[in-house]
Amino acid sequence: MCGLCGLLGITHWTETSAHTDAFTGNTRNTLRAERLHRTRIVNAALCPKRVRISDFQATSYLLSSPTGKSVIVDDIQAVWGAFETLTGSILDPLDANYLETLKQVSQ
Repeated sequence: MCGLCGLLGITHWTETSAHTDAFTGNTRNTLRAERLHRTRIVNAALCPKRVRISDFQATSYLLSSPTGKSVIVDDIQAVWGAFETLTGSILDPLDANYLETLKQVSQ
């Protein structure tokens, strides 16, 4: 996708609920709660690389490296490109070493 959505102020699809009944019933999750849940999931994936994201005023994410470098990204989709820029490496989710480290960290 192009960057035109950002210029028009359109929210990226990853920042909205994909479930039409997300705010009904007994388990009412707010967009904020879903955002924090996504943050935890991405942090679990980034943990082996010692990089973290945190919510930044419910509008962006702050991606931080172990050396203290940080960058603000607009949405979850932008995290992966920023990761490559920040660390100078590519996160290959199918790399055997990465998967093994991820497995050890999650235990």
